[in-house]
Amino acid sequence: MAPKRVITGQGSKLGRTIHGLAYDPVHDEIVVPNALADAILVFRGNAEGAEPPIRVIQGPCTKLVTPHSVSLDLEHGEILVASLTGKRINVFRWDANGDVAPLRMITGSKTELGHLVGIAIDPLQNLMAVANSEDILVFNRTDTGDVAPRARIAGPKTGITDEPWQMQFYKGRIFLAASNHLHVNLYSGVTLKESSKAVPDDPWLNPTLGFVGVWNITDNGDVPPRAMIRGPFSGLLHPVGLALNPTDGEIYVSDSVRNGILSFLVPDFFEQKDHKLSSDHKE
Repeated sequence: MAPKRVITGQGSKLGRTIHGLAYDPVHDEIVVPNALADAILVFRGNAEGAEPPIRVIQGPCTKLVTPHSVSLDLEHGEILVASLTGKRINVFRWDANGDVAPLRMITGSKTELGHLVGIAIDPLQNLMAVANSEDILVFNRTDTGDVAPRARIAGPKTGITDEPWQMQFYKGRIFLAASNHLHVNLYSGVTLKESSKAVPDDPWLNPTLGFVGVWNITDNGDVPPRAMIRGPFSGLLHPVGLALNPTDGEIYVSDSVRNGILSFLVPDFFEQKDHKLSSDHKE
C-alpha cells in the first residue's frame, strides 16, 4: 500500500538516521530527531515532499548530541530528547526554535545513562522512562542534573539482552519494543559481547529474538514482563518502533529485519491486571 504522503528531499533537512519520531495531536505537528545533525526538526502535520521544517532546534546552546528518540509531554508542553551517545536527556519547550538552551538536562555518572534509544513520559504520574543500553531506567519527570534513577528494570528475567528500543506509557504501564539485535561490526568501536560465542552472519539476526514487553511503572529490579508478544507465530524478529491504540486494543510494531509494520489485537494488555499475560502462553 502506497503512503498517503512522503516527507523527503534536501529541503526537509532529514538525515539518514530517523529512529524515534513523535506526533503532537494538539498542535498537529511531527517532531523528528536528526541524529547526524544534532538537531530536532518540527514539521506541519500535513507536510509533504521537500517541505522544510517549521522549527529547528540546533546549535551549541541546545547541548544536543546524537538525538535519537523524542517523546512529547502534551500536559506540560515539553519535548524530551534521548541521546544515542551523549548519555543525556534534554528537555525543551514544545515551541522551542533555534539555538536555545534546554529547560532541563539529565546527565552525569549517577544517572547510569548510556546508549539511549527510547524515551517515554507519563505526565499524570510525573515519571519518565528511558530505554538504556541493556535496561529500563525510570526518573522523576522534573529531574535535572546528575541524579540517580528512581528505578532500574534489568536482568535475565526481563528478557532484555541488548538494546531495548522505543517505548510508550499507558495508565501506569511501560510498553517496550525490545529489539535484542547485535550491532557487531556495524559501527566502529563495537565489539562482540562476552556472552556471544561467534559473530553471526548477519549482526541483525541475533538468535535471541526480540519481543514487545509490558511492565508496571512501579517495577524495579529483575522483573519479568507482565505481558509479552513474541515467538515465531508473532512474526517479530527485532522490533524497534512502537505505537499504542488503547481504544481499539491494538499495538503497532515496526520490525528492523522485516522492514514492515505489524499490528496486534491485544485488548487484555490495556486492562488493569497483575498476573503475567503472554501472547504465546497464559498463566
